[in-house]
Amino acid sequence: MLAGAVSCALCAVPTAGAQTTVDPPVAESYETTRGLAMGLGARASAASTSALQYNAAGLTLGRLYHVETVLGYEPGTSRATFGASVIDSFSAPVAMGFSYRYVLGNGHDGHAGMEGRLALAVPIGDVLSIGVTGRYVTFTREGQRPEDTRGPFAEGANIDGAIRVTPVAGLHIAALGYNLVDVGSPLVPRLVGGSLSYTIDSVVTLAVDGLADLSTFHEADGAMRPEALLGGAVEIFVQGVPIRAGYSFDSGRDLHYVTAGLGYVNEQLGVDLSWRQQVVGDDDTWLLASFRYFVH
Repeated sequence: MLAGAVSCALCAVPTAGAQTTVDPPVAESYETTRGLAMGLGARASAASTSALQYNAAGLTLGRLYHVETVLGYEPGTSRATFGASVIDSFSAPVAMGFSYRYVLGNGHDGHAGMEGRLALAVPIGDVLSIGVTGRYVTFTREGQRPEDTRGPFAEGANIDGAIRVTPVAGLHIAALGYNLVDVGSPLVPRLVGGSLSYTIDSVVTLAVDGLADLSTFHEADGAMRPEALLGGAVEIFVQGVPIRAGYSFDSGRDLHYVTAGLGYVNEQLGVDLSWRQQVVGDDDTWLLASFRYFVH
């Protein structure tokens, strides 16, 4: 779910005869409550509205028509997020989904803005599916001085791609590419990688994800410096109650997060709460709640 950015500047800040660079903000993307609760371990097994955000190829898992609303809050930065999404893998051979999210900033630092996305996925037999997502974002700087004439923090169209393979029941393997068009902003980084998950008896899911950031960090000579985003998670279903926990690590910013979530699901609806806490560096907390309505 909630992918807001920490409040920081992109430019160097002068100090006592030297310059210290501030870490670029974290990527800004629509997080679901399941995704946030599982740290960086939700992508291979993502279905329904989570697949729309993380792995479009997962839209073909099941014949579904789901509607979801999401509300998020970051106490440390006083930012809020509002979003809604709908997915339909029931009505046609091509599964599709649409989402919109608005980020309400704190008015004095960081950024605010919106994003929308449309995803399509096609199954190829029972083993393989391919998905593609078109995304448009516009995020503006907040607290910008009059003499700062830089334009939007990030703006433009982009595209994601995903391939999911299920060689045996319960085992999902995904190849992923995000923001394949470089728009020159750390809020919309180019990411590539993969994800692996295994579900036991439809009750326990174990998952691990690994992504490489190919656009945010650079060496002193300007050469690109890839950095890693790594994480894993476990999800347990107990009589309609999903219990989730995860961990994620960002090597470029040296950020470590622990995550957790709890929910309730029946045949008509699902309610989820999730929490993410930074455990190295700043005391950054994210909270996210969602409500899903199942038409099919």
